[in-house]
Amino acid sequence: MLNIDPAWAMATLLLWIRLGVLLGLSPLASALRAPPTFWVVWTLALAGLLCAGWQLRTPVPAHLASWVWLALCEATLGALLGFSLHAAFAALSMAGRLLDLHMGLGMGAVLDPVSQSFSPAMATALTLLGMAVFWSSDGAELMLRGIAYSVQEVPPGAALRLPSPGQLLAPVAAMFTAAIVVIAPVIFILLLLELVFAVLSRILPQMNVMFVGMPAKTLTGLAMAALIAPGLAPLMHRLQRSAFAFWQGVGA
Repeated sequence: MLNIDPAWAMATLLLWIRLGVLLGLSPLASALRAPPTFWVVWTLALAGLLCAGWQLRTPVPAHLASWVWLALCEATLGALLGFSLHAAFAALSMAGRLLDLHMGLGMGAVLDPVSQSFSPAMATALTLLGMAVFWSSDGAELMLRGIAYSVQEVPPGAALRLPSPGQLLAPVAAMFTAAIVVIAPVIFILLLLELVFAVLSRILPQMNVMFVGMPAKTLTGLAMAALIAPGLAPLMHRLQRSAFAFWQGVGA
């Protein structure tokens, strides 16, 4: 007969909610294209192993309201962790959308079959590049270490201390800063190109500036993006480490 410790099962269930919300809000689950069943089983197995390995136990609440409150606390903590990880990848997506706008690729959006939404070409390319950097480097290891740290600092069922407004704004500030760093050289060159075509339109009014300028801006933007692509890996590493540094401050 299989005997299951109710306190261990309660801790596993609460931790499962935390991990499920974390992966649901992060772009990692959608990038791997795995079915939802895989993520449900994987997060449940990880929660059970962590609770069994560290002997984590949570008393079963006597009232339904207490259980709902504990579940809400775990979901809130998972949302905070997923928010910082999402902001790290959103920096590349934001930079790509701005590049699409200035390069004239904004109307050439690509249909994402997973989210059933249209994604601009450069935003999709930069996001996929960030995913490749994450999985090819120590990003997955850092994520697992961050999960283990959060479980140690805030065990399932423990009281959650919400971060300060300054801590919440830190990932957002890092996102905007990284997006500006990525697109600044390309935008500068494209503005110079716009100035050149503005002068040419005055010198040669018979020239169709729109017909010549759009392909030139697209090709110049692609060339500049190719030049700055090698520098995206160190930037992505810094974004990942800032996201996991945020994890250390949540609930600690």
